[in-house]
Amino acid sequence: MNPNFIGVQYSSDGSYSNRATAAEMGLPTLLKFQRRQYVMRAMLRAILDRVLQEACRAGRLSPEVDRHYDIIFPEIEVTDHATLASAVQMLVSALSTARAQGWVSDETAMRLFFQFAGEEIDVHEEQGRIGQQGDQRGRRDGSGLAADHAQEKPRSL
Repeated sequence: MNPNFIGVQYSSDGSYSNRATAAEMGLPTLLKFQRRQYVMRAMLRAILDRVLQEACRAGRLSPEVDRHYDIIFPEIEVTDHATLASAVQMLVSALSTARAQGWVSDETAMRLFFQFAGEEIDVHEEQGRIGQQGDQRGRRDGSGLAADHAQEKPRSL
């Protein structure tokens, strides 16, 4: 075996691979971009530190100014959107069933849904906004029901 050979699964080149190999090739690409972010952060920090140092030396920046800062890059997403969409669909279906059976309240279902989505939302505040939207739709129609939703059966989460 050639010790200098690197398999295609480590180079993220999927042109000569099967589906299983291609599906697992995301990690090397992810690691490559994370390394690039690390290098870019180091370069920016070196430049900014020098600029702040020179600004202090030239008297353009007071020495009492806090010169600490963070360089934040967006998180690199590696999720499979089709899998995530399928999981959300199954979660909504399960929560709707649980709500219809009386196993959970609207508040609990909403809290679980937003927790799964990774969002921190005040459920009571969100329920208030939903109620306001319903009121606004009802005022447009004048009947208490929005015209485009008048024939729909009640929705659950």
